[in-house]
Order: sequence, then structure tokens, then C-alpha cells
Amino acid sequence: MASLSGIFPSNVVVEILAFLPARSLVRFRCVSKSWRSLLSEPYFVTKWLNRSGTSLLVVPLEYENHNQCSLVFENTSVGKKNLNLPLGDKWFSISVIGSSSDGALICLSGLSYKHRRASKQVVILWSPSTGEVKVLPNRGCVHCHRWPVCTQSLIQGYNSACCSQYLVHGFGYEPNARDYKVVRITYSRGGVREADSPIRPSLVEVYSLGRNRWKSLGRPNFTWTVRGNSRAFVNGAAHWLAGPTVEAPYNSIVAFDMKEEKFGEVIELPQSENLTQFSLNPRGKATLSVSCGSLALIAFGIWNREECCIWMMKEYGVATSWTKQHHIVLPIGSTVRAALGLTRHGKLLLRMVDEKLVCCDVANMQISDVGIQGSGIDSSFDVIDLGGADPTVTNQVGRGSLLTMPNFP
Repeated sequence: MASLSGIFPSNVVVEILAFLPARSLVRFRCVSKSWRSLLSEPYFVTKWLNRSGTSLLVVPLEYENHNQCSLVFENTSVGKKNLNLPLGDKWFSISVIGSSSDGALICLSGLSYKHRRASKQVVILWSPSTGEVKVLPNRGCVHCHRWPVCTQSLIQGYNSACCSQYLVHGFGYEPNARDYKVVRITYSRGGVREADSPIRPSLVEVYSLGRNRWKSLGRPNFTWTVRGNSRAFVNGAAHWLAGPTVEAPYNSIVAFDMKEEKFGEVIELPQSENLTQFSLNPRGKATLSVSCGSLALIAFGIWNREECCIWMMKEYGVATSWTKQHHIVLPIGSTVRAALGLTRHGKLLLRMVDEKLVCCDVANMQISDVGIQGSGIDSSFDVIDLGGADPTVTNQVGRGSLLTMPNFP
């Protein structure tokens, strides 16, 4: 950095680096301490993300196409790539838990049929650049009296009345330990008459890629119901919407700190008067996401499924800092089945009732068709924003595999 500064002004160096691909930036972090510091600065990361195109990984949930997915680039001149998940026929109903910031490591969950009314659910780590897959060990089975009818609900952590157990996951990076971690919460029924007993969180486990093992944390210190894989990893923690019971509306946010490996204090939602027209029913479309590095809440109208609002928590953990950022009214007939989160460029990803994936620009409310179409309600898909890099680019850094190294940058 110092040598280049003698030729170019520092602001020009920053502009040049902001145009480079993620793989080059990883290599340049090793040049010097000053370069490593610069490339880690939030303002530089934001600049780089704004300059680079966003890539979206689209994973189908239906069994027939369980090993095929698509990589869609926000820059339409690049288009779309078709990818094959190297999972064979053993795992199906794949869903995305999370990914690394550069898309080099993707965390999935999947089911495999074991025997009548029971299936095995696992966490899968996948490196698209090398094609490597690591299936994390799991004990026990997920039981459902209506299997395989609600397998898609199970894999996304949404309990139905017939299920005796379901799992929810979170994924994140812990920079101090230079380690990726997965947290898993097991919900199960108990009591003499199991079918009539309430479903409660019974076990929390953490997997460390560096340690290459699961660690049991015992029963969690809360009884709230959370659903779905965490779509909001921010401030070093995975976050879920939470309700006091299975059927009660969401009224708070539960967060798991990856560094401390424990749950923090419950985070409050925006004041109720700001949410009276919007649904927080667990079967609704409310979801958490991340917007400009802050926690964001997406909720749809109670009666009008074509209306939604996005709130952002300006100061992490401070309930009074929730601010309504966008009020979106979609065109008539644009009925949404699910909100899949926000891209790093602030666009809202929606799965429509006709099983199309669309992208809504929250600034001007323009909707664009991404080019992904499911064939029906049973052939839906999951989506995650992988940032600006193409994760399929061959690893040219010369490092070992992300899935076998105990520590990595």
C-alpha cells in the first residue's frame, strides 16, 4: 500500500481495488498489514459490494430436481448459470442455511428417507469452486405421521401439527477464531401423550468447522418458538423471529452469538402501533433479513397481500431505533407466497403465488422477473444472496480446501 501510494493517491488505490474480484482481494490481504486492514474496513467492503454484481443461488426444493440449482447474476448481461449439487440421490428437499461473504462456502440442509414416517436431516457444507461436499453427522431421525407430505416444511423448520420434531439452523463466521459455525436447535414434543403435548426447544448444538465436531449446549434457556433457517446473520449472531407458542404471533427476536456460543437477550420488534396493519402470524410471510449491515424486518399486510413494509434497526439491540425504511405496494394481482430476503443492493426477493422468483427494487418499486419458474406449489425453491463473487470460479489462491483446513482467513 505504501509503495503504491507513492505512485497513486490512496483514494485512487481504493478505487482500483474496489473493482477487483473477491479471489484477488483474498490474495492481496497477505501483502501487508496495512492492506489487510484496508480490505477489512467496512467502508471498503460496502464500496466493493456496490461496484460488484450480486449473484443469487437458487435451490429447488422438489425431489425431481433436487440436485440442480441456478446461479443468477443481478447484472443481466452476465445472465444465469446452471449448477449441479454433487449430492447424488441420497439427499433431497435441499434448503439454504447461509453462506460465506464471498460465496466460497455454502451451508445447506437436506433430508434423506430412512423408513416409514421418518427421515434423516443433515447439514451439508458445499464449496462450489472445488465441488467438495462435507455432510455433518447427525443423530436420530425427524418423525412425521404424514411423511412425505410436509417434508418441505420440515426442511425449512416449519412445524405442522403432525410432526413430533423439527430442526432450525443458523450459519455464520467467527472472525476471532477464524472459524465457520453452525447452530442447530431441536424442537420436540414430550410427555405421556406425545400428540397432545406442546412442542418445545429441547436441545441446542454448535458445529465448528475448525474443531470438526458438534458440541451440545443442552436445553436452551428459553421456551419461545422459532421457525426456519436464520436469514439474518449480523453483529456476529444468527437471528430468528420468535413467538411464545406455536400458533401465537411473533413478538420478539431470538439471537445466537457465534463467538460466545450462547443466546443473548431477546430483541424487541418495532412498537405494536407501527405493525397493526401487518401480519406477524407464524404462517404469514414475515421474515428477518439484513440491509446495509443492519437487522431488517419484512412484513406483509394483514388483508392486502400486495403490500409490505421493511423496518431497519439503526442501532443494534435498541428497540427504539427501528425505523420504517420502505412501504411497498405491489401491482394488483402480484400475490406473494414468501419473502426470501434482501440482496446486498437492497432489492427484495419474492416467491410469488405462481411460483415465479421476482426481484423488487425497493427504491422505485420496479419488479423484474429473475427467470426462475417453479411448476407448482410442491416445486418451490430457496434463494440466498452470495454477494459479488462467482463461487464457481476455480480456486486460484493456492490454499487448501475450505472443508479440511482447521483455520483459514
